[in-house]
Amino acid sequence: MDNITWKRRVAARRRRRKNERLFLMFVLVVSLCGVFLYYSIYTKTPEYAMREVIAAYKSGDADTVRKHLDLNSITLKAYDDLTSDLFKYDEELTAGERSLFENFYVLIRRQMCKGAVEVLDNYIDKREWILPGDILKGRQLGVDYDLLLDRSLIRHTTLLEFEGVEYSGLDDATASFSAVEDYSQVPYVFKVTLKDLATESVNVGGSEFEVFGHKFKFPGFTFNMGGSDWKIVSVDNYRGYLDAVSPILRKNLAEYIDATSEIVTDYNYTFASAQNTFIYLQKSPSGIMTNSQRQDVAYYINNTIIPTLEARQRELDEIPVPQGAQFLAELRQKSTRTSVQAWAYYIKGITENSATNLDMAASLHKQELVCDQRIEEIVHNSAVTKNLPDIP
Repeated sequence: MDNITWKRRVAARRRRRKNERLFLMFVLVVSLCGVFLYYSIYTKTPEYAMREVIAAYKSGDADTVRKHLDLNSITLKAYDDLTSDLFKYDEELTAGERSLFENFYVLIRRQMCKGAVEVLDNYIDKREWILPGDILKGRQLGVDYDLLLDRSLIRHTTLLEFEGVEYSGLDDATASFSAVEDYSQVPYVFKVTLKDLATESVNVGGSEFEVFGHKFKFPGFTFNMGGSDWKIVSVDNYRGYLDAVSPILRKNLAEYIDATSEIVTDYNYTFASAQNTFIYLQKSPSGIMTNSQRQDVAYYINNTIIPTLEARQRELDEIPVPQGAQFLAELRQKSTRTSVQAWAYYIKGITENSATNLDMAASLHKQELVCDQRIEEIVHNSAVTKNLPDIP
């Protein structure tokens, strides 16, 4: 190899190494810029916050989910949307009564929304639906919260994916989420309002100055020095979701009620007759059943009342249940199951002279009555409350 060829190869090698070093430096600079932009800008955007909340929801990260939800604000607006037509389909109310009940639900708004936050907080933490306690426990406010939750559709709505974000200001945005209602399989895209609630910020600009008698003003900018705090503060089209899904579920429910009405009516007559027989078997001049009576009553419950309850439930279970009637069908099953358990404890109570078993029978009977009242409200499109209690 001559000297000129060798020098050319050395020069080419140097140029190649120089280009490689420049390329590596370029890649490093781009990577560093990307990391800087990601952590300093993208992680403070509402889009990042919403992707984070979806990932956290799917993975069960309760703290991150709660970080991006302002539950107090969300429930206030959602409550107004839910109760705006709560009494529309109640066939038993006059116009004056309907107005009275609507005003009542406005008065208890604060207590009801506090209960909703309690329910949602528990679901975020444990992925299970509960009913609120305190004054909303039972029907202290005349409200069946379980029935109200079913009408809200929240327990059978599945969140699917984050769709995107539209900006409406420096600290305002609208995000979209796809979802589906589990029973009807109606797809829906929720629109939610986001707000950046970060408090550590600094304003730059916005000052006025005067030149030759003319006033000028620099534009102002706000920078969040403490990062960002994007939260969902309202579900903007929740009312639209209810309007899209509820009519389908109501139609399903009406079809199921019609299909089962004959079974329910026939067995109501049977149970009325059984109740008369049960009362007759317990009659005693002293007001206390004899041992022979106790055995007769136990035999009658075991061989007539309980089998009749189970027979009615078998016939009801043979009727196809449309998706929108699942809640009613489950309530009927629960009522039957609870009633059978109550009768079983009652038998033990009277045959073993056990106050504990009689108390358990009474407790289960109360639970059954709650189920039956709820069933009646659903079947007759009744308002959630019929008696207005005093507001605490």
